[in-house]
Amino acid sequence: MEIYSIKNDYLTVQVKSVGAEIISVKDNADNEFIWQADPEIWNRRAPVLFPIVGRLKGDHYYYNDHEYEMSQHGFARDEEFSLASQTDAKLVFSLVDSDRTLRVYPFHFKLQIVYQLVKDTLQISYLVDNTDAENDMYFAIGAHPGFSVPFEKGLEYEDFGIKVEPKQTRSRISLKDSNIDLSHEEKVEDQDFTLNHDKFADDAIIYRLNDPAVITIESAKTDRSLTLDTGNAKFVGIWSQYPETGNFVCIEPWWGIADKVDTDNKFESKYGINLLEPKQQFDAYYSISFK
Repeated sequence: MEIYSIKNDYLTVQVKSVGAEIISVKDNADNEFIWQADPEIWNRRAPVLFPIVGRLKGDHYYYNDHEYEMSQHGFARDEEFSLASQTDAKLVFSLVDSDRTLRVYPFHFKLQIVYQLVKDTLQISYLVDNTDAENDMYFAIGAHPGFSVPFEKGLEYEDFGIKVEPKQTRSRISLKDSNIDLSHEEKVEDQDFTLNHDKFADDAIIYRLNDPAVITIESAKTDRSLTLDTGNAKFVGIWSQYPETGNFVCIEPWWGIADKVDTDNKFESKYGINLLEPKQQFDAYYSISFK
């Protein structure tokens, strides 16, 4: 495993080659914004979710009359990525299919992850290529960055809140045993809330996105804030560990979602799945600004 850094006048970002995972974002005052992976609570920091988001019902799926097993969020977060290119402010990582991935995911692909600093903003892109010349590819992809809260000394977790803009009614999707239950989807007019660990007693708070959302972690007690723009994501999850609790919250833009509770487990008809035709590319993007 290697660790790579990019830096500008505002931020220093570190990314490890395993999972192409962000492991640190610090500002010029040395404030750490990324959760530092306490193994007793949640042992990851900002995993990339591919080729599924969330959990398959029964941790398996069917494709072309064959059964495949895959654990929650897929395998990319544990794979060694290669460094495709690097500049002072930009990193590009790459992962391609292998004999190991083909045993659980029968598709030929190339996944590129791009991190680029532009002033106080980290821009992230996921480029998914179907490298097969003949066959369609099915996949989901998502981000799972965990943000340390508070990110300023002397403050408490409950001093911070989540603000979602623009203000509009959004559809909230509920979870039942880690799968989505669309029969209980509800309209929510105001998605803002004060951080409290009990807020996550029923797992992640998930919203369907018809337009980009801008989600800010902020406190009236500091000028520092963190804002995530969901870009072209289809869903967003807000999550923290429960009943074990840690001082972090994840804001997760997704291009895919967990299985429905009544799924037939067929991969090509999986809810929220993306279809990529032969030799085509899918571009997902979002950004995080640190004030």
